[in-house]
Amino acid sequence: MESWSGGYIDRSIPWPTSNDVRIFDLALLLEPGMTRHPYHPPFSFAMAKQHGEGVYPNGISSAMEIFSMGAHVGSHVDALGHIALNGEVFGGRNVTEAQSATGGLEVGSTEEIPPLIGPGHLVDAEALFGRELTPADGIGADQFEEWFADRTKPGPGSIVLVRTGWLRYWNDSDAYISIKHGLPGVSRSGAEWLSARGIIATGSDTMNYEHKPDPAIVAMSVHVHNLVEKGIYIMESLNLDVLAAHKVTDFTFVGLPLRLRGGTGSPLRPIAIVSQS
Repeated sequence: MESWSGGYIDRSIPWPTSNDVRIFDLALLLEPGMTRHPYHPPFSFAMAKQHGEGVYPNGISSAMEIFSMGAHVGSHVDALGHIALNGEVFGGRNVTEAQSATGGLEVGSTEEIPPLIGPGHLVDAEALFGRELTPADGIGADQFEEWFADRTKPGPGSIVLVRTGWLRYWNDSDAYISIKHGLPGVSRSGAEWLSARGIIATGSDTMNYEHKPDPAIVAMSVHVHNLVEKGIYIMESLNLDVLAAHKVTDFTFVGLPLRLRGGTGSPLRPIAIVSQS
């Protein structure tokens, strides 16, 4: 299936549905030339063997590919060791002496990330603000209080996803990454509001998650709070437009990272399971 959604071409295959549940795919398509931050290696793809090359008996053939990418390209999750403060990652573990170029991280690595499964909550910031967001817009404690005033509130084990609407720029790398203009996102007070409720993970449709109003100023306080101080996983570049389009705010979230030894993050295939009963 190919259709326009949120400013990018959606070539996904609809997930199975039944009278009881509907499943929404929240992952972006991995393809050569896709948007990514210039600090991270791009997604690359090539066929290592094509049909017709070395045909098996009885007309049978096979094909296979090789691909490479950075762990923080496309829909992904940050491992706790992605960010350190004064050389330490979550749990007060020193990481500067527990890493190597070929072995990666020995503490806080991707292999520590559990399956991210739990009650999911969507915060549609465009609906909350009543307009398209700009880089000046932060989602803080006051905004979360307002959104959840008459909705199911997150609690221990919850996963909160924040839609800024920024996915409309997905096909324009400069606009989506917005290095020159900043990004809307969750502010430090918003991160503290969520962590106080015991969430295990949170994510957004931007590549930075947190609010970055001024591109000249490094914005990492939310990453430090979540990853280093609280052990809360951060997911970025999720397709949340599909949930907003169907007015879904509560669901069961499932996100499975790769078991990648030493990694700082992982590509992710996140889904939302919605009860239709």
